Amino acid sequence: MNRFLKDWLDFSKGERRGVLFLGALLLLLLLAPPVYRACFRPKLADSDISLLRQHADRLNEAAQSQFEQLEESALDKKSQRPKSQTFKFDPNTISTDSLTLLGFSPKQAAAIARYRERGGRFRTAADFLKLGVITEKQKQRLQPYINIAPAAAKSAPHADTLRRATEKTEAAAPQLVELNAADTALLCTLPGIGKYFAQKIVEYREQLGGYTSAEQLLEIKNFGSERMQRLASRVSVDTSLVRKLTLSEENLELMRRHPYLGAYAARGIAQYAKRKGSVPTLDELIKNNLITSLQAEKLKAYVR
Repeated sequence: MNRFLKDWLDFSKGERRGVLFLGALLLLLLLAPPVYRACFRPKLADSDISLLRQHADRLNEAAQSQFEQLEESALDKKSQRPKSQTFKFDPNTISTDSLTLLGFSPKQAAAIARYRERGGRFRTAADFLKLGVITEKQKQRLQPYINIAPAAAKSAPHADTLRRATEKTEAAAPQLVELNAADTALLCTLPGIGKYFAQKIVEYREQLGGYTSAEQLLEIKNFGSERMQRLASRVSVDTSLVRKLTLSEENLELMRRHPYLGAYAARGIAQYAKRKGSVPTLDELIKNNLITSLQAEKLKAYVR
C-alpha cells in the first residue's frame, strides 16, 4: 500500500512545476472577471447623465398623461349615467348628452332627438312639455329652466327647404346665423356646413355652454381655416346666451366635460372647493396650480 501511494503521489520536479503553473492559471481565471469590472468599468460622461435625465423626464410626462387618460376612462365607466343636474337649456338645440345630464334616460333623449330630426320644433316651453316621453316629475323640475331662443320660437322650415331657399337668395343679402341659437337645420344653410359639422357645432356648443366668439369653431376637429373664412361673414354670436358654470363639487361632471378643463383639472377644482367651503376664484386656481393662466383667460366668460 505504501509503495502504491508513493508511486502515485511522488512527483518529479517537472511535474511539481506543472501543477503549480496550472493552479496559478486557474486562480487567475477565477479572479479576472471581478478585477476587470472593478478596474475597467466605463464611466458615464456628464452629457450622458444629462441625456438619461431628459429621458427620465419624458417617461414621467408620458406616465402622467397615461394616468390622466386612465382616470378619465375610469370616471366614464364609473358613471355611465351622470347624476341629474339642472341648468338652462334650449330644447331645440340641446344635445342628447346634455339631455342625459338633465336626468333624461338614453331612450328619452333619443326620442326627443328623433322628434327634432323629423322637423319638430318647440315654440314655447309648453310645446316641449307636451311630449309623451317626459314624466310629470321631470316636467315640474325642468319647466323653470327651459329657455327657448327668440329666433327659434318662430316656425323653422325643414333643412331641405332652407337649403333650396338659400341657393336662390344667397347671391342677394344673406341673413346672419346666430351660433348660440341656431339648430342643425339652420346651420346647414351656411356655406361649407353639412349635417356632420352642423351636429359638431351644436355638440361643441353644449360642451362649452355657448360660443363667445365665432373663432371657437376652429377648435372643432378638422373644421379648418378655409371653411371658417367662407362662413365668417355669415355668423354672429350672442354672448348673453352663454351658460355660466359654477366651479363647485356639485358640478364636477359639467366641469369634467368642459373643453377648457378636462377630468384632471375638474377633479382638483372640486376637491379644492370642498376644502375651502366656497366657490374659488380663477386667480386662486392659478396660484394653486390647478389651471394655467391661459385656461383662466378662456374660462372668464364661462364661470360665475
